[in-house]
Amino acid sequence: MNSHVVVIGGGHNGLVAANYLARAGSRVTLIEARQQLGGVVGRIEYMPGYSASITNSPGSLEGRIIQELELDRFGLRFHFPEITLLHPMDDGLFVGWRDRARVAAQLDAFSEGEAERHRALIERLDRVGASTRLSVWDAPGTLEDVVAAMDASSRVEFLEIGVEGSLSQLLDESLKSDAAKSLMMMLALNGQLVSPRAPGSAFGLLMRPISRASSAQDVLGIGDSPLRGSVGLPLGSMGSIVDALALAARANGVNIRAGSAVTNIELDADEHVSAVVLDTGERLTGFDAAVVTLEPSRLRALLPSATLEESCWPKPPLGSAFKIGLALDGLPGLADAPPGVPIETLLEAQFRIGPSSSYITKAVDDGLAGKASDAPIIWGLIPSLGSPGLAPDGKHLLSLNVWHAPHSLGHDHWREHGDEFVDRCLRELEPRLPGLTDRVTDAHWFSPHDLEREYNLTGSNITHGDMLPTQMLGERPGAELSAELLNHGIVLGGAGTWPGGYVTGIPGRNAAVLAHSIRKRTKVGTR
Repeated sequence: MNSHVVVIGGGHNGLVAANYLARAGSRVTLIEARQQLGGVVGRIEYMPGYSASITNSPGSLEGRIIQELELDRFGLRFHFPEITLLHPMDDGLFVGWRDRARVAAQLDAFSEGEAERHRALIERLDRVGASTRLSVWDAPGTLEDVVAAMDASSRVEFLEIGVEGSLSQLLDESLKSDAAKSLMMMLALNGQLVSPRAPGSAFGLLMRPISRASSAQDVLGIGDSPLRGSVGLPLGSMGSIVDALALAARANGVNIRAGSAVTNIELDADEHVSAVVLDTGERLTGFDAAVVTLEPSRLRALLPSATLEESCWPKPPLGSAFKIGLALDGLPGLADAPPGVPIETLLEAQFRIGPSSSYITKAVDDGLAGKASDAPIIWGLIPSLGSPGLAPDGKHLLSLNVWHAPHSLGHDHWREHGDEFVDRCLRELEPRLPGLTDRVTDAHWFSPHDLEREYNLTGSNITHGDMLPTQMLGERPGAELSAELLNHGIVLGGAGTWPGGYVTGIPGRNAAVLAHSIRKRTKVGTR
């Protein structure tokens, strides 16, 4: 008899989990509180005629998931810009060409021999990542377990890089130019409230190597793919990923209930999940398992108070995300643009504002001190260049993800000072994108509290908790919590689980594998 699984949360991980479960033979009911599926990945209209997603995250969805779920059959398409990144520096512009020789030439222009040092750093990270023997597709042990399983030499290097040492220390040891250091620093931190001087702050640089080294096992028996890594920009913005996942889910027989929030998860006499209650008062019954993609601390309010010991639950995370959508009546310029390259080709790439290691460190320090950064870190994209239908003809949408705008300042602060913070961001952008301010015809922004209220991003933390070694591996969200929930037939499957945040879909797939193995416990003689 096939199991009946409820998936709570219709973001990308919930949709991924629902698809895998349905394809593996389960009956699946997916419940999403918002009318719109997808969470921060789903499409929204910032201003009339200007639409995209909250997240930009180009290239992060795992290729294995794309192929296994056959998302191309449901309209998911990607394109591959010649340039993947723009990173303005204090003394010029780094252009992330797909041509590795052009990238190496720029690194060597920062400092003679820097390309070779950069390559050596990447190779070292790949080696250390592989030496952990971790897989993004399998639940890891604790940090102590992982370290104990490594050979002696690998253990020392892993601890030096990923646990005891800091990001600043690693980059100072490996690279000479501040420009190359800032490139790597932005990759490692990506909006987290973590100082680059903090122990374990380089752990983020090991996640891609761990993913590349992960084995690809077809646990559900539905087909396999060796593909991993960046897959390009989705046509139609990140919302196209959600559109394809939702179409696939319906085709696979998933019962999608949008616009209803779960207020209670009920357990049967054996303390196993059996029913959920919606905010409409409706009670849905007959479930054998539940996949929950909410930030883990939010699950506590849905369960009977005595279900788990208080010590099991993680603390709600702190964050500092701020979102801006800008309507433009044309394209801005680009400072220090390479000659002979069309401005459209250049500006189609994602860009990052973090021009030096001192700039990045100061922005993080401001956030940690509970202060809105005077010079914030910004990740931006003009999605309407690759997907013209996202804005009216001749116009564009500029999507900005801004960091170190602390949620802790409070709702009233951001209501009163949000416009001022947007102006501060524009002042940082204008020298790098000359003429931008004059191109802006409208703006819509989400404060940290807006993001929390609308998308359930606790503390406006986009990754459901910072991705430090003490909050990763088996501690994401905690071995005791995971085991206790599993005893009740509940599996966590959002960004607050291994291997963490961003739009990979891996947590959803992993949760589906685990939920698929659950069979409801019954008392002898009851069936």
